[in-house]
Amino acid sequence: MKFKLLLLLLLAQISALGQHFIPINFDTLIEPKQELILTGIGEASSTALGFDIVNKFLFGGEITPEMKNKSLERHNSLNRFGSDANMELEYRNYKAKLFKTEEFGFLVKAGLYNFNQSIYSKDVFQLAMYGNEGFLGDTAMLSGTQFRSMTFQKIGFGLINKFSKSSVTLNLVGLNNSSTINLNRMDLYQSADADTLKLVYAGDYNFYKNASFLKGIGVAIDFDIRFNSKNKKGDAVYFQVMGRNLGFVSSIRSQSSYSSNSQVTYTGFTYDEIINGGSIINDNVALMDSLGIDESTRKNAEFLPGLLQASKLVDVNSKRKLQEFYGGRMYLSKIAIPQVFGGINYRPVTFLNIGASASYGGFSGLRGGAYLSYNTSKINIGISSENLFSKIGVSYLIRLQCAF
Repeated sequence: MKFKLLLLLLLAQISALGQHFIPINFDTLIEPKQELILTGIGEASSTALGFDIVNKFLFGGEITPEMKNKSLERHNSLNRFGSDANMELEYRNYKAKLFKTEEFGFLVKAGLYNFNQSIYSKDVFQLAMYGNEGFLGDTAMLSGTQFRSMTFQKIGFGLINKFSKSSVTLNLVGLNNSSTINLNRMDLYQSADADTLKLVYAGDYNFYKNASFLKGIGVAIDFDIRFNSKNKKGDAVYFQVMGRNLGFVSSIRSQSSYSSNSQVTYTGFTYDEIINGGSIINDNVALMDSLGIDESTRKNAEFLPGLLQASKLVDVNSKRKLQEFYGGRMYLSKIAIPQVFGGINYRPVTFLNIGASASYGGFSGLRGGAYLSYNTSKINIGISSENLFSKIGVSYLIRLQCAF
C-alpha cells in the first residue's frame, strides 16, 4: 500500500452502525405475542470533512477544487470522523414461559456491523487532497492521527421481561476485519527545492492480510433496561438505559503489524519517491530499514466498539399529542466525545408520529434531524435521520416491527 493511500484511508473509510435515538418508540401494551424487528442504520459524521468528498471516494467521480477548498476551511488542528452502520434482525417471543414463570420470554438476534473512527490533523487532509505543494520548505504535522476500523457479525440469545420489556442478551461474535493506524509522532519536512525530505516517525499500522472470512471470535453483552416514573399529572413516563456490543474479540488469524517504537530522522529521499516510487508498507526492505520500521505478526484481543445510552422514551399508546424525548449517548471510544440529544414527538392521528430533534457530540457538532413513524397494533414502520441539514455528515435509519 502506497504512503498516499494510507493518508486517504484515514479520510475515506465510511459505511459502518449502532443504536440511534430516532425514533425511540415504546409500545406499552402488554400482550402475549411474538415480534420480528428489522433495523438498518447508516451514519457518517465529522467535524470538518465534506460528505460530498466522501461520496466521491465511495461511488467515484471527480473531487473538484471547490469541494476540497470548502472542506479545508472547516478543518481545525485536530478533526474527528466516524461512521457507524449495521443491520440487525431480532425475534421476540412473549408467549414462552421460561423458568416456568409468566415473567420471562426470550429473544434471538443476529446482525452485521461496521464501525470506523478517526482523529486527524488538518495537514493530513491537506497532504492527501493537495499533495506536497503547500509544504515546500515547511513541515506537515501529522502527529496524533488515529484510525480504527472493525467489521463483525453476531448472533445472540437473551431473556426479556414480558411486563417491562427489559432484556439482556449474550452474543457470540465473529470478527471479519480490523485495522488500526496510530501516528504518535509523524512530521514530514520537504526542502524548498523539493529534493530532500526529512521524516520523523513513531507509530504503528496493524491489519489482516489473510483473506479468510473469519479472523477472530469473541463474546458481547447487550442490555436494555426499561423503567417508568410519574410526572406531575400522574401520567407514566418511560425511560431506557441500554448497552450494545459490550465485549471483545480474540484473533484466530495473525495480524500484520508495522511499527516504529522510536523517533527516527532520515534524509535522502524525495516526497515523490515515497508517494510514487516506493512504499512504506511493502517488500521494500531497504526503505523500511531506513525508516526504522519493524514488521511482525501477532494474535491479539481487542474490545468491540460498544455503546451506552440513556434516554426518555416516546409512548406510542399515550393519548398526548406532544411528547418530548431526550438523553445522552457515549461510544466506548477514545475519539468520540459524549453526545446529548433531545426533541419533540407529535401525533396528529392515532397511527402517525412525526418528530424533530437536535443533537451535539459524538464525532461532530450540532445536528438537526427528523423522523416519521406509522403505528398500528401489529405493525410499526419508522424512517428517520439524525442529520438532515449538515454538509459534513449523513444519517439514515429504517425500522420495521411486526407483531403476530
